[in-house]
Amino acid sequence: MPNPYLYAAQRPLALVVLVVAILAGLNIYLWLLPVGLLAYGMMVFLNGRDPDVITASQRPPRPRLTSSTFRARIKTLERTQREIQNSVRQSSGSVKGLLGRVNDQALDLVDEAYQLGAKGQVIERYLRQINLAHLQQRINDADRQIAASADAYTIQQLQETRRALAQKQRNAADLTTYVGRIQAQLQSIQANLDNVLAETVRLRTADVVSADVLTNQVAQRLTDLQSDMKAFQLALDGAISGSHVP
Repeated sequence: MPNPYLYAAQRPLALVVLVVAILAGLNIYLWLLPVGLLAYGMMVFLNGRDPDVITASQRPPRPRLTSSTFRARIKTLERTQREIQNSVRQSSGSVKGLLGRVNDQALDLVDEAYQLGAKGQVIERYLRQINLAHLQQRINDADRQIAASADAYTIQQLQETRRALAQKQRNAADLTTYVGRIQAQLQSIQANLDNVLAETVRLRTADVVSADVLTNQVAQRLTDLQSDMKAFQLALDGAISGSHVP
């Protein structure tokens, strides 16, 4: 069962307060330790009651992104999602209820973006280990050795080597293409979230009937985007496993 207080206790800012309290108490004044622990406890208690923290604690944990390429883009998506969330909260009663579904879908999209970013950084890390120029040189060397050899067995082994090298080269090219596709998919998510933000601002002034119709349209667009993303994730998983990316 998700525990929002445990989630709040593990947030970076709370952990910083805890570490500072321990270090200050052990190295400066002992009385700072209980004061710091009290501050940490109050922070955990208050954050654990925050609706955003409660919602976040109930969702699957997001992967840690170390790639600057993907982390920066997804942080931008998160900011837009938080603006959508704030916009929904500022809506009136009935419209707020209708927009709640759109807000949940926006959260789902950010979760999907994290999964895409995690796969993208795996590919990015793998591609950094491959020296394409050196790989091409090895293929060229194999071609020259095949042309210069008269021994059938030697030629067979060299051809096997060349095929393996060429396959690795094709895999690298395919994975490079997929990194570009991930970037394009993340840009698509950003564009859609920007539109959703604008729609939520507009719908806050609409009557309930109009808001219901328009909200359904926005929700359907997001549903279609999520379906496209799931299909893309399946294709991406196949490309990663087929290329033997660790």
